[in-house]
Amino acid sequence: MSAAHLGRKLAGNNTLIWIACVVGGAAIHLGLWQVSEPPDLFSDFFKAYYPAAEQLWEDGLSATWPLTEAKAGGFVNMPILAWLFVPLIPLGEDEAGWAFLAIGAAAALAAWALLARMGRAEAKVAAPLLFLGLINGPMINSLREGNTTHIILLLLVLALLLWRSRRDYMAGLVLGVCAVIKLPLLLFGAYFFLRGKWRVVLGGVTLIATVALLSLAVYGLQGNIDWYRDSVEPFLGGVIPAFNVQSIDGFLIRLWTGESLLHDWDPMLPNTLHKVLRYILFLLVYGSALWFGWRNSGIEPVPAANGELSARNTLEFALVINLAIITSPISWTHYYLLLLIPWGLYLGGRLALPEDRTTRWLMWSSLVLTSLPVIIPQPSPSLLTEVLARTIVSAWFFGGLLMFAALMRGLWKLTSSSNLQPELAGRHATS
Repeated sequence: MSAAHLGRKLAGNNTLIWIACVVGGAAIHLGLWQVSEPPDLFSDFFKAYYPAAEQLWEDGLSATWPLTEAKAGGFVNMPILAWLFVPLIPLGEDEAGWAFLAIGAAAALAAWALLARMGRAEAKVAAPLLFLGLINGPMINSLREGNTTHIILLLLVLALLLWRSRRDYMAGLVLGVCAVIKLPLLLFGAYFFLRGKWRVVLGGVTLIATVALLSLAVYGLQGNIDWYRDSVEPFLGGVIPAFNVQSIDGFLIRLWTGESLLHDWDPMLPNTLHKVLRYILFLLVYGSALWFGWRNSGIEPVPAANGELSARNTLEFALVINLAIITSPISWTHYYLLLLIPWGLYLGGRLALPEDRTTRWLMWSSLVLTSLPVIIPQPSPSLLTEVLARTIVSAWFFGGLLMFAALMRGLWKLTSSSNLQPELAGRHATS
């Protein structure tokens, strides 16, 4: 077979892959769009972001906190961040919702394009990754909610790219943006501090401090204290039992409450057994992560091709995202779309995981569970629904745990497996 003929055949195969992934993914996406939570389109946007921005549009700097209803039902970010949504107000309510969807969809597509470029850019990686993003249940949920999580996806990919290119301070600035919008991502600050990446830490501190000072200047000390008491403090001690809280706390609280509170978003105080189990699970999760991190501190395994990060750095970046999601007091289901980053890196040969059956089982099982459509019907009380409320409703969280196991196993293999290094070198060389 001539080289030209082989090239045409491969190009034809790639075209078929792209058609199958784009058409099939779009069809599934549109089907799931009709049935996915929430039932009211752009629910978060219309009950949180838009009314907060509307008040600022009308009252300007004289607006005071709370800008909307407090806690999980309204605008929960630092007050100054509501100004980001003010440019949408002149469009009108409905048009602003659709405009925000367009912005979010563009951000998600940009995240896919950058993530695909980090790995092998040909159809066998880029097209399947696009398909996975289109059918991802948390992604559809975030888009329907009118939330910002899919925009944070793009920012995290940008931060990783900046870190890869040794622009540490800029990476820190971008991660600081992520952290002030999604508080669980403050975990990145702890990670880079422990790793002694001071320029990244400085970038994050600069951004967060700037936002905090602006918020203090505009809303005063008392306004920001009120924001903290309304939007942060209740969730440090209280736990929400609703179906879309997918974290250690969400899973544990549903073990006690069952089906009755699946649609209850009011924080409740956990019982003593819940607290004991939480501390045990946190000790296991963070203790093992810190131990493996310390164990690998002196290891700088195979560098990623076309980038400055070691395989360990990339693996730990993915691990921090995973940890932030599964351990946060409140991790909404749409947070799990951020796990498309570890998956994209894995698919593109950029994640230092051993190529064996165990890894494939853990990663594919995790992908299936964390990609499930967010569909929670109103069930009638029965023994079956009680069992499902305590188990299957936490499927995304279980998927997060499986990915955690895969990533931790990868960290362990970096030092304990003598066969991993040449294997990784081969994967990166062909990327």
